[in-house]
Amino acid sequence: MHIYGDRDPKRSVFAVNQCLRTLPGIRFFVAALLAFGLPVEAGEYEAPPMVPAKTLFPDVNLKTEIYEVKSKVSTDGFLSRVEIHSEFGDIVAVGPGMLGTRLNEIGAMAKLETFESSDEFQRAVKDSTDEKTSGLDQMIDKPKETLGGMAEGVGRFFKRTYRSTKTGLQTAGDVAKEQAPGVQAGPGANLPGKALGSVEGDGGSKYAKVARASGDVALNILGFDDARRRLCKRLGVDPYTTNKALDEKLDEVTKSLFAGDLAVDLATALIPGGTLLSKSNMVGNWVWDTPPGDLRVAIEKDLKAMKFTKQDIDRLLRHRWYPLSFQAALTRSLNALDGIKGRPDIMPLVLSVTTYDQARFVVNTLRMTAAYHKQIKPLAALQVVGTIIAWRADGTPVVASPVDYLSWTEGIDKFSSREEFSGWQPEVHIAGLMSETARSNLETRGWRITDRSGLFTLPTAGSG
Repeated sequence: MHIYGDRDPKRSVFAVNQCLRTLPGIRFFVAALLAFGLPVEAGEYEAPPMVPAKTLFPDVNLKTEIYEVKSKVSTDGFLSRVEIHSEFGDIVAVGPGMLGTRLNEIGAMAKLETFESSDEFQRAVKDSTDEKTSGLDQMIDKPKETLGGMAEGVGRFFKRTYRSTKTGLQTAGDVAKEQAPGVQAGPGANLPGKALGSVEGDGGSKYAKVARASGDVALNILGFDDARRRLCKRLGVDPYTTNKALDEKLDEVTKSLFAGDLAVDLATALIPGGTLLSKSNMVGNWVWDTPPGDLRVAIEKDLKAMKFTKQDIDRLLRHRWYPLSFQAALTRSLNALDGIKGRPDIMPLVLSVTTYDQARFVVNTLRMTAAYHKQIKPLAALQVVGTIIAWRADGTPVVASPVDYLSWTEGIDKFSSREEFSGWQPEVHIAGLMSETARSNLETRGWRITDRSGLFTLPTAGSG
């Protein structure tokens, strides 16, 4: 493998492509120019288009009684921004698979509303007492003080409490000061997912913003968090969702169950089960069945074994844009890339994202890369070149890209003509589609393209 300096000449074969049918030798000539790193005259770039929703999501029901997806979808050259009108408000889905996730969440909220109107739920609410939830309210109102009083006694017995308290007391202060813990300057800020912000909830409810940021120690002991996760598993949704409306609804229903002594197992049995999860869903049994403190300890242990630094691990565990489900999915994917050179070097990219959408892009890139390593060809090395690039043992570069619709832009022109790729036939696997212009230019440069890649078929409900 040869890694060259950072020289990015503009190269485009847009005009040359028009001559290829009549001048068969030109294709060889262009390939030779690229192989030796010589520039090709730049051509025209595309303005990212509006795309029909049915084109991007042919298998999705775009209109039901509880939601309607806008027929035209905006793109930014990489990701789509889908607008959904629902009875729970307007919701936005950004990036591959997120439309399915958000529609599943809308369905979950509808099920919760139906459950709240049931006789069993109403009796539970009627019988609830303020005394039963006083500990919970104390945790929500004064998380730092509550944890400070509990840590010495509980920490001796539960390793998870130490990690939760250690991380939590820091993040409680971060939340109060509206800081962005864990985020550092770096290449992640330039990843797709910044221009089309989904305006997702920053943890949503007061419970999520403060109590969960405080490590969930008291909530684990009280049993609230366990009940909430079981409810999420029944519905097939992420307990650490960035959907503010769902987050608040889950808190509301769980608190009512908790206060009214309605058994969670009985309650969840009354709620219809969740649908098959979206391909982008980060959640498996590991997230649903594991208390958050235990999950943090497991993540920390795995990352230490992978030789990531203590400082980087702490930053990830406190990172504003990586909910615990994202952290778990990231760790699982990194584990699947065991033995591959350069794995620790990707952390500056991971920690420098500035939105949930960029964090999701990183996680899904790693999940697709791990799937390639397992299902197609073993990989030998990872490198950050704008995004995460993988290299096979034979030197072939592989780009796994969780994008919806790739357009021919200046950024793609520069990236695809980097000297790192000269002399190779790079593979690119994208989750969605690309424009004909992008396909033509990339193929002329020797790129081998797989769109609607099966590598984006990610774990669903019931997976580990």
